[in-house]
Order: sequence, then C-alpha cells, then structure tokens
Amino acid sequence: MSTDLTTGLRVSSVGDLMTLGKIAAASGLVPKDYQGQPEKCAGAIAFGAELGLAPMQALQCIANINGRPSIWGDSAKALCLASPVCEGIEETIEGEGTPNPKAVCIAKRRGHAPVRVEFSVEDAKRASLWGKSGPWTQYPKRMLQLRARGFALRDAFPDILRGLVTAEEAQDYQTARPQQTVRVTQTRAAVQRLEHAEPEDNGVEHFDAEEIDAEAHAR
Repeated sequence: MSTDLTTGLRVSSVGDLMTLGKIAAASGLVPKDYQGQPEKCAGAIAFGAELGLAPMQALQCIANINGRPSIWGDSAKALCLASPVCEGIEETIEGEGTPNPKAVCIAKRRGHAPVRVEFSVEDAKRASLWGKSGPWTQYPKRMLQLRARGFALRDAFPDILRGLVTAEEAQDYQTARPQQTVRVTQTRAAVQRLEHAEPEDNGVEHFDAEEIDAEAHAR
C-alpha cells in the first residue's frame, strides 16, 4: 500500500484491499451502509479504483443500491468535469411557473456534438415519480435536474462512468416482490381427499335413481 499526498492511498494487492476495507469499516468515517462491512468497503474501493477514485473517495461516491453499484449524481458530474475529454456541462430549469417545467442538461464532449437531455414533470409523472414520498416531494426541482444529468452524462461519457447509473436514479427502481410458491404436492393431496371423501349427512335425504325406476316398473 502506498500513499501519495496528491492522490491519497493506493492499494497494490488484494491483501492491501482487505486491510483497508477492515480499517474503513471500523473507522466510523464511511456511510452507514459500509460501517461494520469490510467486504462491502473493499468492493466499493475496488470499483472506485476502476473509475480513478482514491479509496476513501470511492467509499463516499459509490453507493450500493439493492446490490447494484451506482454513483451519486454530484460525484458523476465531478468525474466527467475532471476528464480532459469534457468541455463542459450546462444545467438549467426551463418553464418555471408553468404546469410542465423541465430540467435540461447539455453535456459537451470534445470532438462530438453536445448531448442535450430534458426531463420534465410529465416525464416524472409517466415514471410514477412525481409526488412520490421522499426527495421527489421535498426537492422536486433537484430531482428533475439529477435525472436529466444522469441520462446526459451516461450518453456523453459512458467510458468515464463505466455504465454506472446515478444513485438517485437507482433508488427509484421498483424492487421485484418475491413470487408466492404454490405447494403443488399439498394441493394435489387436498384434492384427492375431497374426491374420496364421503358425502356429509346434512339432513338432506338422498335418493338412488335406479331404485326409483325399479319401483316405478314394479307398479
């Protein structure tokens, strides 16, 4: 393990990675999801290294949402701005005061046409996000901005973000509910019991059709 005053700690082996993961997990200086979780810390550090992030920076920037690594929106913007291929990122809110304002993000990559992405209130409604409890209710303008940013940066700088979605977007994904398993064996056994069960005596007199016909012919 080496230390550079300009870039921070750098791990050079799996042993170093696990050691640093244990130290970080017990430090109290990492997000709650990583506290007491050395393996998760090591995974985030390793993933962050692929993005060019120093270990402790990776633990602040990489989020584990439902088992899927993602990056916080502000960190994604910082990574792209730090790259020499990025010429700039412009963000605005258009149509404020109208029924359908929209966030606009324009990502400029050197040698390519600018990527412009819009995300409006109508878009949020179609995705069942508008009015959703949490940040979409508390900071709706900010959430529109982050959603437009996430799409624009992934389109313009996929090599920098390595396919990561923003953590804010990942938090809005619907988690699949576990399907209920039908116990076929028990169901079949219950059906068989019903088929072989004797009719209940509920006070209703039962007649045999053959006996009735025989009596009729005898008369």
